[in-house]
Amino acid sequence: MAVAISEKKLSLHEFIGLVEQYPDRKFKLNAAGDAVEMSPSRSHGFLQGWICGLLQGWLSPGVLPGYWAGTEITHDLDGWLCVPDVAVLSVAGEPYPREAPLVAVEVRSESNTRSELRTKARRYLEQGTQMVWLVYPESRTVELYRADAAMQTLSGDDVIEGSATLPGLRVAVSEIFQPPPGTD
Repeated sequence: MAVAISEKKLSLHEFIGLVEQYPDRKFKLNAAGDAVEMSPSRSHGFLQGWICGLLQGWLSPGVLPGYWAGTEITHDLDGWLCVPDVAVLSVAGEPYPREAPLVAVEVRSESNTRSELRTKARRYLEQGTQMVWLVYPESRTVELYRADAAMQTLSGDDVIEGSATLPGLRVAVSEIFQPPPGTD
């Protein structure tokens, strides 16, 4: 469950200060850029890590030199602070990127509405992100947003294709929702 911490937009410096002030608490930013306290679940963390691993495994052979997949990296995009659950971004640059990630992934948690996640997707695209995945564990679907195409809702054996953004990437939606080892 998310608890609003700030009703005003925080600067990057203020957000970092908040995180440093409360090191045992978890904070995210909603679509408006407001800081909220989160209680991440085990399943959310497993899914987030699995997606990051899938993307990094695809990137590792040097497919897109200079790019890496990471989790929960704070970005300051023209004053809009965001922390994608998973992002593909350049390894070069500032500790807190000021350029949009190439790909942003948001995994729905209990504190997110579809409307809020869709607003985030639009904001990422407006800031220059080329592809956004909105992952819905409860329905085992992915909404795929691209800068140059209409939104797609994918499920089951439907395939996420990287197109020009991630050339050669092909991941079946069912592969994203693999259970962690030892849980089936």
